[in-house]
Amino acid sequence: MLCHRLGMTTKRRNTLRRSVRLPVSFGRKIPAITADVSRGGFQAEMPQVFVPGSTVHGYFLLDEKEVPFEGKVAWAQAGNPQLSVYSKFGVRFAQPPLGLRELFSALDSKPRKVKAK
Repeated sequence: MLCHRLGMTTKRRNTLRRSVRLPVSFGRKIPAITADVSRGGFQAEMPQVFVPGSTVHGYFLLDEKEVPFEGKVAWAQAGNPQLSVYSKFGVRFAQPPLGLRELFSALDSKPRKVKAK
């Protein structure tokens, strides 16, 4: 298998995740993009990979506004740069960022699409 899981938590998420693509910067040095965001955390994609358990901090760029966050890497899946496959990882917020409240309110007001089984 080209990619493998680098860690997994057994704690199930209890917040609704929405597919939202937001630019993210880690430590003002490493750019990434979100795949989904919730009040509890987010999934991001980038060429590098973080080690699960690492503390991370940075900011989201939302409507030309920087929204800071801090959290821990809950899981990571290494990518393959030779195949242009980005790494994926999940971050659990230490505290939900106050600057994302407006985004969550807007997302909560939209109907959720349910996939057919």
